[in-house]
Amino acid sequence: MKNNLKILSLALCVLPIYLHAGTGQDLKPVYQPTQGQSMRSAEPIPVGTILPVSLNSALRADKSGSGTTIIATVMQDVPLGGGETLRRGSMLTGHVVEAFSPGRGSDESKISFQLDEVRLGNLTVPITTSLRAAASRSEVFAATPELTSSENADNTIEIGGDQISYGEGEPVMVGSRVVGKYTSQGVLANVNPDSAGPGGGTIDGDAHPQAFWLFSVNAHGAYGFGDLKILRSGSTEPLGQVTLTSNRKAVNLAKGSAMLLRVEGSGPEETQARVTPPRETGR
Repeated sequence: MKNNLKILSLALCVLPIYLHAGTGQDLKPVYQPTQGQSMRSAEPIPVGTILPVSLNSALRADKSGSGTTIIATVMQDVPLGGGETLRRGSMLTGHVVEAFSPGRGSDESKISFQLDEVRLGNLTVPITTSLRAAASRSEVFAATPELTSSENADNTIEIGGDQISYGEGEPVMVGSRVVGKYTSQGVLANVNPDSAGPGGGTIDGDAHPQAFWLFSVNAHGAYGFGDLKILRSGSTEPLGQVTLTSNRKAVNLAKGSAMLLRVEGSGPEETQARVTPPRETGR
């Protein structure tokens, strides 16, 4: 009897491994809050968190077709509250929803995309973001400080227009008002929701430090792309879907272009809440 029980226990242990091997797929860790976690901790990246990212490859309306994968890198440690941090170098992935180049009776070019997941430690977390600002490589280069010593750098203009004093711990000013400080990775700013413009800049209504990297706290819109416009920021339905347009040439965000994102939601529920509905076709 004891031998039979041992055999049965062993079979039950091996069965899940056998079934997984039969699928031919790798297990991918996803975010699952443990039992007893608070509502805040169950939302791994709080709504309102600012994410400064750089594109790992070009995003082009004439070459990036529907379904094309988008990868972007977080450019500064992002405080999440509660002592947690989304580390610099973390990856966001997403996809192109649709893209149109000039032609076929229209001079307008358009590309729609959304970011779907972020790596948080060893977890893959579903995410929904909206777009506050986008900047070309030339704008990023112009706003990147040149070190004049091991601790200080030349003053420069942030993307969006604010002049700041670079140097570890130096204040970040908007006019005569101190809004944050500069770190070796970029700007950490406390943003008042009344002055942050559309989308706000606080986490759960509190003025936690936000990571703006090379962007001004007032940055909204497109910088350095000619007539490129943000037609849809992704902050309204369909939530998370961003649309960029241009009237003169195909929309083109080169590799190294930057985006300032705002988190609209994260966690397992985002997978169901942000599914792009199928397009209807006529008969």
